[in-house]
Amino acid sequence: MKTLYPLSSFNKTELEGFEKCFCPVVRSYSRGEVIMRLDEENNYVGVIASGTAHLVTTTFDGTKTIIDYFEPGNIFGRRFSPCTQIDPYLVTAKTKCTVWLVEYERVITCCEKRCEKHIRLIDLMILTMARRAQLHVEVLGKRSIRGKLMSYFSHISRSRESRTFVLPLSLSDLADYISVDRSAMMREIKNLNNEKIIVSHANKVTILKDVNV
Repeated sequence: MKTLYPLSSFNKTELEGFEKCFCPVVRSYSRGEVIMRLDEENNYVGVIASGTAHLVTTTFDGTKTIIDYFEPGNIFGRRFSPCTQIDPYLVTAKTKCTVWLVEYERVITCCEKRCEKHIRLIDLMILTMARRAQLHVEVLGKRSIRGKLMSYFSHISRSRESRTFVLPLSLSDLADYISVDRSAMMREIKNLNNEKIIVSHANKVTILKDVNV
């Protein structure tokens, strides 16, 4: 069976299974539009069918942080994501996207036949979200910008099964995701290139050398 890495998502077959088993409501969103607010009032699970979205929070001083990001096949919802009573957590459309929405109770309650497909989808959702959260914690836990970058690059490399990959985030969004100043991050990326640890152009990266971070 294919290894599931922290950035894994439903594949095409599993997406088809989700649609048939849960009969989600289909919604379309424009770039910048709020898809879902993760608060106690919200009891829906969403799956990105097309496009991309970000889970973001903005603190009282206006600092924006990207908590997670979602590509086609990724799932999100209050039950699967961290949230606080202080700062609102919003899922917003990064690009034009289509989202499948289904009530949480319908997801966790097996159908009458207790079909293997339904149980498998529940397991996959829980496992995937746990691993995505683990990835972010591991990246943010690194003390240096270099450590955060190389930890994240290594995770992406493993999930893509290639040392050359295109980042799923723009560089500005990457800075928000790893919680560092963008200018400082760009200087560190330049240093990594000069030291021939990576080769990068825009958001395409090749890891040349493994380093301990």
